[in-house]
Amino acid sequence: MVDVLIKNGIIVTMAEDREIIKRGAVAIEGTRIVGVGPTDLVGKEYSADTEIDASRHIVLPGLINTHTHLAMTLFRGIMDGVSGMEWLERAWSIESSLTAEDVYWGSLLGCLEMIKSGTTCFADHYFFMERAAAAVETSGLRAALAQAIIEEKGPEGIDTTLEGSIGFAQRYHGAAGGRITCMLGPHSAYTCSPELLREVREAASEGGLRVHIHLSESRSELRIVRQRYQTTPTKLLSQVGLLGPDLLAAHVVFAGDEELGLLKESNTKVNHNPVCKMKGGHGVSPVAAMLRLGINVSLGTDGPGSNNSLDMLEEMKFAAVLHPVVEQNPAAISAWDVLEMSTIRGARAIGIDGEVGSIEPGKRADIILVRANAPHMTPLHNIPSLVVYSANGNDVDGAIVDGRLVMTDRKVLTLDEGDVMAKAQAAFEDLLERSGWEHILDGIPRKAGAR
Repeated sequence: MVDVLIKNGIIVTMAEDREIIKRGAVAIEGTRIVGVGPTDLVGKEYSADTEIDASRHIVLPGLINTHTHLAMTLFRGIMDGVSGMEWLERAWSIESSLTAEDVYWGSLLGCLEMIKSGTTCFADHYFFMERAAAAVETSGLRAALAQAIIEEKGPEGIDTTLEGSIGFAQRYHGAAGGRITCMLGPHSAYTCSPELLREVREAASEGGLRVHIHLSESRSELRIVRQRYQTTPTKLLSQVGLLGPDLLAAHVVFAGDEELGLLKESNTKVNHNPVCKMKGGHGVSPVAAMLRLGINVSLGTDGPGSNNSLDMLEEMKFAAVLHPVVEQNPAAISAWDVLEMSTIRGARAIGIDGEVGSIEPGKRADIILVRANAPHMTPLHNIPSLVVYSANGNDVDGAIVDGRLVMTDRKVLTLDEGDVMAKAQAAFEDLLERSGWEHILDGIPRKAGAR
């Protein structure tokens, strides 16, 4: 007897051999997968308290979003049309009025959005991270959390010190029954000095922590680093010793052959966020070249202030269609590449690929069910293609994290959807009013008693 038995689904295991089981089953006991195989075999071997008929579904590992600023759901739609330093200065101006409770409700809204679109794990980099951790615990998701470190500029009145980031990591690493892991979060090579970045490397190595940083994401970053240090951001991180297998480098839009060589040699993990970089007019990361070199590239959305969505299935399609345009080669990147970027490569990027990222016995049971009986998913064949090019977040019917059902038949079981949205709406309006940015609202009445 096991706790959960998923039967009759198309199981995309994301194991190394890329096995797809056409009429398969997954047995879950406690937090872990104990059996995977054809329903005729696994279904006979195991019975369960909860049985899920997945005959109309594609069963996938939960998607892993490797770069977010989750509480920036409260910035959705107010950062359009700006990018680079102008974007940052607007964000920092508003964030100077940010409170811990804003971060809680903004993060909880993000968790709700991610559950409903198939993400079960994410890497977050922001402020007041103890409240983001509370949102993760409440929602039932898995996360790798980093409190941001900013030495120059940044929001006022918020702890952005290395000491604060270390303290958060020490308190919350392993929290929520192990669903929370922690990283150190230096913002970038242009808001943190080389000396501080060396201290981050030392602290990470001594504490056994990974590091999450923005790298080579905008032309303004390139210009600032070139003026100050006569080099590129990637070369600077190499010089201070920050590149390495425990570094998650977000964006990496600008990287020539030498920079790619440094990333490959150091086994640095790269995160790709195509939509936000397209929306901001920054450029396109050379992801196809990175994959050819064997660099571990994972996928993310960035925060809703720059994307404006957390839908990883939508992000997967953009990643899949963007690089053939850039390389003028329809085979530049495959659906399988993108699936791996969103699952097992994402797990590898945050150091938990031994636990999640594929559907295999012994791994944690982080699993989603994607509806296959829909017009846009018909005819049913070439499953990787259907998932990457045809599906979207609204097709996700069920989600399991750590063996626990968090959504079934599109009903989220861990959160009150209406309450979360109402509280987040109120937090958004109050934040804009406190920060003096209320004038950018469009005048549509929103919360009860709205002006």
